[in-house]
Amino acid sequence: MSITSNRFAGTMQFTRWLATFFAGYLLAATTLAYAASTTASTQATTHASIRVESATREADYTLGSIATQHLKIHVPPGFVLDPASLPAPAQNEAIELRDAHWQHEDLANERVINLQIDWQIFVAGDTVKILPLKKLHLEFTCDQSSCAQQRLTVDVPPDKVIVSSLLPARIDAEHVKLYPDAPMPSWPLAPQLWSLAGWGSALVLALLYLAWVAGWIALPQEKHMPFRQAWRQIRKLRGGAASDSLQAMRLLVRAMDQFAGHAVTAENLPQLMQQQPRLQAYAPALEAFYADVQQAFFAGRAVTSSIALLTQLAKDLSQLEVA
Repeated sequence: MSITSNRFAGTMQFTRWLATFFAGYLLAATTLAYAASTTASTQATTHASIRVESATREADYTLGSIATQHLKIHVPPGFVLDPASLPAPAQNEAIELRDAHWQHEDLANERVINLQIDWQIFVAGDTVKILPLKKLHLEFTCDQSSCAQQRLTVDVPPDKVIVSSLLPARIDAEHVKLYPDAPMPSWPLAPQLWSLAGWGSALVLALLYLAWVAGWIALPQEKHMPFRQAWRQIRKLRGGAASDSLQAMRLLVRAMDQFAGHAVTAENLPQLMQQQPRLQAYAPALEAFYADVQQAFFAGRAVTSSIALLTQLAKDLSQLEVA
């Protein structure tokens, strides 16, 4: 009786332990399954909220061309692009990053980052080739405390572009033959020569006129210009002696008489200036000149006007004839 009871008690105890073990195992399995499903659900939700759209013009590239890649990246709200995750501008590579700039736009349940990258192509073969741009490993950080994660990583496969060679596909005798020289354009010389002759004649006439106005040359029409003739003759006088000043005064008086058509004196000078309004501008100089003439010719006194003063007066009066 006692042996049977002990065996029965041992069997019941083993049964309880086995039931407890299976219950604990089922509880742990259920907990792990729930945790795994929760994690998988979270990861699925996170990855489902990230989308990348990339667009790059594929053709029409050669050595040195710029390929612009436009990326539109959809991330959860609050995430910003980490600039350090962009490829660094490199040297001596087939594809190099030249510039990158981006901006973001916040929508209802996501943030859209518009990223533009300029790649420069530094390789070209002897035929048309398809080259991949660089693969992107972009990282995003959270700038808000509400983010479930603090960092996201997005891998973007490289876009492909078609690069053409700078050389022709075939290099043979026909392709290396030089083109014939282009014929010279017809250029008739007659219009240019006539134009040159016209401008040359105008220049010569202008120089002759300026030389005549300056008194360097004499023209036939000067015989009707008494003041100009007097100016020329006065300039030839040296002016070192009193006789030169007296001779200059005589030449200027004779020119005034020829200009007026009668003998001009200090008494009838005002009447002459009324008849010839052009002389009004030189009235003070003429009055002083004829006062000196009256003292030199009729009173026998020395000429007070210098040869330079008489030369300037003759030159000023000759300008009336030129004008």
